[in-house]
Amino acid sequence: MSNAKIVATIGPSSFQREPLLSMYESGLSVIRINTAHITPGYIAKVADFVNKLNAETGRHVGIMVDLKGPELRTGQFSGGELKVEIGEKFKLNSRNDGVISFSHPEIYDILSLKDLVLLSDGKIRMRVAGKDSGGIVLESMDDGVLRDRSRVNIPGKFLPLGNLTERDIAYLKEGIVAKVDMFALSFVQRKEDVEELQEIIMKEGGDQFIVSKIETKNGFQNIRDIAKVSDFIMVARGDLGVELPLKEVAIAQKKIIEESHMQGVPTIVATQMLESMVKSSSPTRAEVSDVTNAIMDNADALMLSEESSIGDYPDMAVKYLKDIAEYVESRNFQLKEPEEFLGNQVAYSIARAAKMISVEINADAILAFTKTGNTAKMLSAVRPKVPIIATVTSERLARKLNLYRGVEPLVIDGGDEEIDPVEALSYVEKKTFLKRGDRVIITSGAPYFLFGGTNEVRVATVGNFVGRGYPAGKSLTGKAFINKSGKGDILVLDTQEIPEGIKIEKLKAVIFIPNISTKLKESIREKGVTVLSNTRFSIIIKPGDTLHIDGCTGVITQ
Repeated sequence: MSNAKIVATIGPSSFQREPLLSMYESGLSVIRINTAHITPGYIAKVADFVNKLNAETGRHVGIMVDLKGPELRTGQFSGGELKVEIGEKFKLNSRNDGVISFSHPEIYDILSLKDLVLLSDGKIRMRVAGKDSGGIVLESMDDGVLRDRSRVNIPGKFLPLGNLTERDIAYLKEGIVAKVDMFALSFVQRKEDVEELQEIIMKEGGDQFIVSKIETKNGFQNIRDIAKVSDFIMVARGDLGVELPLKEVAIAQKKIIEESHMQGVPTIVATQMLESMVKSSSPTRAEVSDVTNAIMDNADALMLSEESSIGDYPDMAVKYLKDIAEYVESRNFQLKEPEEFLGNQVAYSIARAAKMISVEINADAILAFTKTGNTAKMLSAVRPKVPIIATVTSERLARKLNLYRGVEPLVIDGGDEEIDPVEALSYVEKKTFLKRGDRVIITSGAPYFLFGGTNEVRVATVGNFVGRGYPAGKSLTGKAFINKSGKGDILVLDTQEIPEGIKIEKLKAVIFIPNISTKLKESIREKGVTVLSNTRFSIIIKPGDTLHIDGCTGVITQ
């Protein structure tokens, strides 16, 4: 699977068993529910369906509820539309009488002379040409047609519309009861918007993550402060492309990702990733380039909207995202680490150390034992090149962690008991891609950290520990034979001499129980044969036993 995660909006095309299972198989991480197009009860219905699929597949796909938020729109026009011409002037009023009005009249007070007002998703631009006791006059900068309830954007102005509507609150409560995993907040303009939502969630008894959608000029300008209080940042390029000149959107995307990542906050890139796949079975070259650039920009996740909700090929759209991401990631380009990380600095240092060690010893994975998920978040942020397996005791936490880049959640039912990481390796082996003999970096908290907190890092080898020696050579697997007893390719000796008739170059390894001279060790190693000396076994090794030798640590497992 790709390290970059995939979010897909559910809808008529995908809220069915077969396409959704296919999306699961292609690496779907989180399902998005767009509350703009649902009715009460829908969130609970989706949650029940996803819970059943997760139990059936063993996956930990999460659910994001996207709250619509308040919108600024025009009123209604006589005949349903209003034709405008360049230079034509219109007076703003609070009546739907055929002239221009806004759904939130309080916005009139914040408008100033020469302010830019964008109507109908930016297709028609107007300027504030006059403002006095008689009202506000708008002058059109474009020819066009305005239809009833056209979208209104006022770039750079703080819009005092509030964060949530009554409808949003109702869906938020339904989501908390259904135990969804995160809420996306629309039109975030400042950090206080996020803090207010968090207070509401906590008051209602929830613990959901908050995804802050950056889709206004204010949000973009305040990205650093917003990221500090958010769990995720979404680059919502649809409305952002209205509030900013189109030529600036790509650079804004890079800036948002960079500012967020520098604080260790993961990002989601959304809007029109594979828009042509609403009707086409394959994306355009430009869309593939767009996805590629988002991954190379250091985005954590990619999101599908209409492609997966109403498109003809929802499962293929997910697969294309996965295939593109896997190819881009295989190019081994270097991704930046955060410059600062709000939280436990000891744990953050452990995460950076784990990444460094994984490179030095060519580890197969990093195994994080975490109670809160914060260590998994830190490990994801430092961008190691090996997979991160986040071992948790809660299915709820596993679903949240499933959106972190490069993280694979694994649930171990340990309750409140402390789990010994080394003892848990046998379970990890059964449930993941790891196999006996693989080398892993383990991050965990010592038992005396009663309230959690990662404070140690160690190297371990997957398998049942049977012994350890001082190594020289590479890692390998083979069959043991003792002195000259039996047949195999790993010779175990209780003496300091090689028995006559043994051809060293035919072996994979020689294990000496006693210590040996440097000269003997080098003579064996120069033949391309791994050698262990001063070895101690915890069990009796029998001829024909399969042994895994870690050439870096000298650990022997079965």
